[in-house]
Amino acid sequence: MTEPANIVVIGFDLGHGETALAYVHADRPTPPEVIDLPGSRQGRHASAVLDHPTRGVLVGESAIAARDGSPYLAFKGPHLDEPEVATPVRLFVSRIVADVLDTMPPRPGQELLWVFGTPSGWSAEIRARYAAFLAELCPGQVEVVPESRAALLYARDSGEVAGSAHRVAGSALLVDIGSSTTDYTYVEERRGRPVDHGNITLGATLIDKEIYRRLVLRNPQRQLLEKILAVSPAKSRYLEFQCRKAKEEFFRTDQQRLAVNPKERIGVMDTVEADDGEEVMVDIRLRYADMDEVLETPRQELDGLSWRDAFRQDLSTVLGNLPAPADLVLLTGGPSRMPFVREISRELVDDPERVALGSAPEFAIARGLALAGRTSVRTAGFREELEELLGSGAVEEIAREHLPELATALGTAVAGGVTERHVLPAFKRWREGEFTTLQDMAARVAAGVNAELSDPADPRLKQVIADWQNGIAPELEQLTRPLAERWRLPAHALELPEVTVTGTGEFAVQVDVGAATDIVENVARVANVAIATVVATVLFGTGTALIATTGPFGVLVAFGFVLWGLSVGKDEMMSRMRTADIPMWVRNARSEAALSAKLRGKASANEAELARRMAGEFLTETGETLVRDVSTAIAAQLKLLADDAALEIS
Repeated sequence: MTEPANIVVIGFDLGHGETALAYVHADRPTPPEVIDLPGSRQGRHASAVLDHPTRGVLVGESAIAARDGSPYLAFKGPHLDEPEVATPVRLFVSRIVADVLDTMPPRPGQELLWVFGTPSGWSAEIRARYAAFLAELCPGQVEVVPESRAALLYARDSGEVAGSAHRVAGSALLVDIGSSTTDYTYVEERRGRPVDHGNITLGATLIDKEIYRRLVLRNPQRQLLEKILAVSPAKSRYLEFQCRKAKEEFFRTDQQRLAVNPKERIGVMDTVEADDGEEVMVDIRLRYADMDEVLETPRQELDGLSWRDAFRQDLSTVLGNLPAPADLVLLTGGPSRMPFVREISRELVDDPERVALGSAPEFAIARGLALAGRTSVRTAGFREELEELLGSGAVEEIAREHLPELATALGTAVAGGVTERHVLPAFKRWREGEFTTLQDMAARVAAGVNAELSDPADPRLKQVIADWQNGIAPELEQLTRPLAERWRLPAHALELPEVTVTGTGEFAVQVDVGAATDIVENVARVANVAIATVVATVLFGTGTALIATTGPFGVLVAFGFVLWGLSVGKDEMMSRMRTADIPMWVRNARSEAALSAKLRGKASANEAELARRMAGEFLTETGETLVRDVSTAIAAQLKLLADDAALEIS
């Protein structure tokens, strides 16, 4: 991996109407800086490109102002297999990249990371195709991230959005107002999804078009002007672009000053020339009342609503359809500077303090993309170190060291209460003749225990594993704390949260415990294999068989001596007894109550021995399997914690 010190990140906000770029060094905590390229207006390019026959590739205002060509406009889209998308994107991006390299050439050994944004509605597959397409045009690495993530990082790290940083961890509604559309993205638990608001044409270009329509209507030479514009699409585009500039200048001016000075005009005077050389003077100046009328004029594209009313209706609909009120409503995009946008937003949101607008919203996405790239670079380093830690065997060593504790707890969980729940019922059924042999009775006890362990609602094994992991969590945290400190993360960023088991037998923890569930299933599988052998040996075996030494089966021992003679040793006799069909009169020679009392009296000692033997079986037969399983589960949880921790890296 290239060292962060040698990587410059360039956030490339390619928009429908405008494009902006910002850069940041991957190893520095400084805020991203806007790249002011040749031909841009204060760091912004109109998203327009023209492959001119003599002047080469023109971008931005130069492409729009060219009188002898037809530029591509609003060409960003997911359909890169279509020439009307692929061709202008290739021309535009290639020219901007060349200008960047001329303006700020990388030093020897320095690598560029280009980060482009996409709408939240684009699928991962489309983003991958988009990244592959752009990688052919950009020297260095290319990443593509959702613009919603860029906006969140901008809000959190830029320092330009007052009071927003503490809200970013919750839910947010991102309102990105562009030239062609207004996009709404709802972000919850750091995942964004587009919100359908039913009015995809609500872009600031409609305001430009209304200004354009009005200046033509009120021009003293209207007929000549309309004739010129009708035969020259290039002049029409140029004039509309001038209307856009006048609009932007208007909203950069103190609105209160304009309101109290109704005759003050903002904008420029310009000329449009006919083919015969005759010129028409056009007045592209706006008074406060003019803009108010523009914003209140019904538009066919907006189903008869004015721009202001359409925005109010859309935002109201979106807010009403959210699953829960957003902690933060973040306004981005150059048009969000228009004061009425924030006023309407604050009217519709219960708490006006939840509405945020940066000091330079037109650069919010570009700067956020640069931050996303820096985060990506530093996160890669963090993840690489985490993988090294997980691959070092340190987690396995902790698990192995504490494995006897786990085995003991598992044995106790399996053996606890086995007499009352399984031995006594099986013994009773054997006395009644339902089972033929003691071996059948042992099999029934083992089957009963296995059934319990296989029941998803049985929380015993889960509780054992939860308690055990919680017990070793402090040691694991000591292992990961230095990693968190090196990457300037909160000290407990990689601390495993407490695992609990609910009343329904489910794990409850802040991170995914699918791997922990796998452990339970593996342990249950191992236990099921071992139980039949251990139960048969410990309870009904030979020599130290617990059932044989408790007293209830003394009559069976006597019967065995009668049946096989004193020449047969006790172990051999017990072995034969397990498979013999003991007569019913022998089985019932003593009362059930007396025999049950004897079994209950020895239950605690018998179950303790069963637990000890079961723990030994776990360690002997499956110790390394358990180490591998629990280590894998812990590693999976640490990686999930790293996903959240990585969002804190910037």
